[in-house]
Amino acid sequence: MNFLSRYGKWGKRVVSAALVASMALSMPVLSELGQEGTFGSAKAYASSYSEQKQEALDKKNQAQEEQDKAQQDLDKTNQEMQNIQNEQEQLSAEIQTAQKQLRSLLAEQEELKVAMDDTQARIDQANIDLEEAKETEAQGYESMKLRIQYMYENSADSSIWTAIIESNGIADMLNRIEYMNNIHQTDRNLMKQYAEAVEAVEQLTIALQEEMDNLRDQMEEYQAKQEKVEVLIADLETKQDKNEVLLTTAKAKAKEYEETISEQGRIIQQQEARAAQLALLEEEEARKKLEEQQKNQNSGSSSGSSGSSSSYDGGGAGSSGLGSASYLTDPDADPAFTSNVSGTELVNYALQFVGNPYVWGGNSLTNGVDCSGFVHEIYEHFGFDLPRYSQSFKTVGQPVSLQNIKAGDIVVYPGHVAIYIGNGCIVEAQSTKAGITSNRSVQCHTITAIRRVL
Repeated sequence: MNFLSRYGKWGKRVVSAALVASMALSMPVLSELGQEGTFGSAKAYASSYSEQKQEALDKKNQAQEEQDKAQQDLDKTNQEMQNIQNEQEQLSAEIQTAQKQLRSLLAEQEELKVAMDDTQARIDQANIDLEEAKETEAQGYESMKLRIQYMYENSADSSIWTAIIESNGIADMLNRIEYMNNIHQTDRNLMKQYAEAVEAVEQLTIALQEEMDNLRDQMEEYQAKQEKVEVLIADLETKQDKNEVLLTTAKAKAKEYEETISEQGRIIQQQEARAAQLALLEEEEARKKLEEQQKNQNSGSSSGSSGSSSSYDGGGAGSSGLGSASYLTDPDADPAFTSNVSGTELVNYALQFVGNPYVWGGNSLTNGVDCSGFVHEIYEHFGFDLPRYSQSFKTVGQPVSLQNIKAGDIVVYPGHVAIYIGNGCIVEAQSTKAGITSNRSVQCHTITAIRRVL
């Protein structure tokens, strides 16, 4: 047996006193208590429970807006960081490709340098060979001139006639003539060979020089490519450096947003707790007033009063009817269901707890729960995070008119909340006397709000 069930009204007073004490410690507005010795006095409170609760809800909503904005900014910043990181990876890949290309160009230039050194050595040797060939040609030419001069100077007569006269016969004469012709022919052949050797070396030198020019052209091309690749790598590394600065800035911003989200979450929890405490106190105060009315009515009946009224039957206040919200009579107030949970499914789950006890402030569908706790727990089972106090349900989901009400919709009354099950009835944590029921009319009291969450 729980505390409230065991000790009844006295237990409620103890719980109320405990709530007041906790609120006095946690809420600045309650620190003014005691100046006149009464809870809720005009001097101690600048506003009623409802106004204080609304103030807490306003602060909670403001904190929620700031938290949502910070979350949006954080999501945007995280996306920016992801984009920067993706770009950094792309830049790294491009730098690696460029560096590989640069290494290839440098290797090719080294090969060209070796080829140029070899070609230059061959050119140097060819130049030496050319000089030697020219010198040989010049020496041969000088030797030939000397022989011709000698033959001319030592033959007062024609050398041929000398050879004929001095010959010892025809055979000797012919041999002498042939010998002289051979000398001239040999000189001519030698000079021709010298000239051809010089020309061959000159052609080789020209070819080697052309080869060297081609190698130099290739080297210039490689160097030009090298400069471009080096500029590209420098640009890519500059972009990387800038991205690192952007990434550092974005991380700092993300940290600030996370701190804001955490701080606003703390404020939201504080204000929700405060509003829940005030809502419980508000509901308890309304309950006490209704119990007092019931006492007065019962007292009037027992003293023979001609007037009569029905006894208090649980949560809610006011006669049947509709509140001031205009959408309650709007035929177009019929929003579509947006979740994959059907109203029938939710109602069937809620109905299995009919008959279980009502416990003010309770949160157990089996061991005891109050009206707002009942609705909260039923919806939480299906993954919906709804408030924990009755009047806050006025703003959840979408507004629904009475004529468009469907199973699973939430119905809010003064100081009470329930779930519509169809056929004009509601399932609710009704009262300590009745417990969880499903037999009351949806219009058992004034309807101040109907909301669709599913």
